[in-house]
Amino acid sequence: MEMEKKEDEPLPPRSRIHPSNKMKMIRIFYNVLVAAFLLLTGGLIAWGFQLLE
Repeated sequence: MEMEKKEDEPLPPRSRIHPSNKMKMIRIFYNVLVAAFLLLTGGLIAWGFQLLE
């Protein structure tokens, strides 16, 4: 009898079983972009000061 009850219940949505980590990946992507921008800017400024000497 218990098996029949379980078969009658619908399955939960896929998003509940396998939650998406899309927002986490977007946050990591933007952090990498900001870090790359800051490193590139700092490197170009340092290179410019080195050429002035």
